[in-house]
Amino acid sequence: MNKSKPATSSQRLVSEIQLARIRLANAESSLDSAREQARVAKRRRKEAKQAARRARKQVKETKADLQEAKQVLLATEEKLTLARQRAALARRRANAAKAAKATVARRGKRRKAARTCRNRPGVSAPTSAPGRAKKSQPEPEPVEPVAVVRPVEAEARQPIAIPQDFETPPTTTASSPESTAPAPETPI
Repeated sequence: MNKSKPATSSQRLVSEIQLARIRLANAESSLDSAREQARVAKRRRKEAKQAARRARKQVKETKADLQEAKQVLLATEEKLTLARQRAALARRRANAAKAAKATVARRGKRRKAARTCRNRPGVSAPTSAPGRAKKSQPEPEPVEPVAVVRPVEAEARQPIAIPQDFETPPTTTASSPESTAPAPETPI
């Protein structure tokens, strides 16, 4: 009987060893799967970081594109505004030229009508004194408006027209600026 006991105890040991080996194999496989999961998670974190980096870079590029598009839009709007102002100025000048031509044409028609009335036979103009003829003064030439336009104040102010026969008061030339007496005229 003694001999059977050691056989059973050895069998127990063998079965315990087998169980221990199975546990070891299970632990190694779970360790391997845990390591694999950690590797996958690390790779996913790395990919997520890279994706986040790419997204941030794309946001920066998009912001730069947006700023550039805004600047291009502002520049184009400025060009459009300037072109409209130039066109409006050209229209005003053209209208002013047409108006000046129309007034010149009306004056010419009036002169022609007045001349035909004067030259009609049988109609004489009354004179103030018999025997004296009035001196006819030359009629002033038509005045074309001269547009003085500054770029900033183009719409705010109207152009100033200065007639060609505009007379300025005679200036006196004096020897010193304090004296108000005119200097004697010398023949040239």
